[in-house]
Amino acid sequence: MGIFSSRCLPLCLNFVKVFNVAQLNPLEIVKKLPRSNCQACGYPTCLAFAMALITGAVSPEKCPYLDPKDLGPLPQEATPSEDFAWRILEEIKEKARNLNWAELPSRTGGKLTEEGLFLPYLDGEVVVTPEKAWRVDGRELDPRDQILLYNYLLRAGSAAPSGRFVGLESFPSSLSKVQTLRRYAEEKCARTFSQRLSSLKGALAALKASFPADCPADLCAVVYVLPKVPLRLHFFEAEAAEGLPAEVKILFDEKALDFLDLESLVFSAERLVETLIELAKEERCSS
Repeated sequence: MGIFSSRCLPLCLNFVKVFNVAQLNPLEIVKKLPRSNCQACGYPTCLAFAMALITGAVSPEKCPYLDPKDLGPLPQEATPSEDFAWRILEEIKEKARNLNWAELPSRTGGKLTEEGLFLPYLDGEVVVTPEKAWRVDGRELDPRDQILLYNYLLRAGSAAPSGRFVGLESFPSSLSKVQTLRRYAEEKCARTFSQRLSSLKGALAALKASFPADCPADLCAVVYVLPKVPLRLHFFEAEAAEGLPAEVKILFDEKALDFLDLESLVFSAERLVETLIELAKEERCSS
């Protein structure tokens, strides 16, 4: 099977990491570190930090003893090429054409009409057909969003979410995905909304989030990215007196893998954070 086989479909939801491995040997990086395992970077050992640097899961600035200039080229964030994404999308649509579309409303929580399957998706509504997917409001739908939607159609079962939320690390084979979630969703959300709790709450309200009373953080909310894909967000405000930055933890329904694969779950969290940031910007511009 070629590189665009069905087993590769979820991969296009990940950011592609571009780097020269030969220039980033972890043992060579360790030599440039204090080798005291001080954990100031947030990792248990200097070697673990070096491995995280190679994968692009952490920036060199996290280590107070490391000069980034000593490292040379580092992993850079990049999105998949348009050609790659569209080719993957065509493959997954081919699989979706073989579905029994009459069963999809009960499996996905959508509404099937002659036009296609209508689904609530973040801050809008989408229509999905065997041939294409689009937003009802006319805004552009990124090919990665379309792949997420078709993955949902292919994977969603008839059961409902459990209503019990767990960390991504609770799912099998999730170690590398946890780092991606932290970097591109949780840390991004924490940085953006630090000392802006009211803006975050307003953006969440715009997504029709619920705010559970059993909240161990400064703000807790449950948002449905798709009808059977709820995410629970915990926001811990920064404590300047203690020198603690804001932190965010995103949780997933314990049955989430019945509806999306790991890559798609992480991408859904990234999209949620991006949507919250955009909604907060719109609110600031209108006020």
